[in-house]
Amino acid sequence: MSPYRGSEPGSIPAGIVRYFKVDRRDLVLLKFILEAYEGMSTLSTVDPTGVIVRLSIPYGFEQDVASIIESVGATMPIREVPFGAEDPAYA
Repeated sequence: MSPYRGSEPGSIPAGIVRYFKVDRRDLVLLKFILEAYEGMSTLSTVDPTGVIVRLSIPYGFEQDVASIIESVGATMPIREVPFGAEDPAYA
């Protein structure tokens, strides 16, 4: 299974989706940082408590966003987590 959503053989993949757990107090700063890199990702909260965020990353920006997340992780707690229908904790 391809990590890219909406990809068909022979086409350019639409991008990937990654989920992260962050402290609620850091959401605004994280969103501000990611928005500064316009077009590289879209952040949305998916957990009602606001601690799980979804990053939609267009094809070609995976490494750039990974570097940003790594840098941000030096100043705030952030970790990648499974999320969705396949995760029994959120079903």
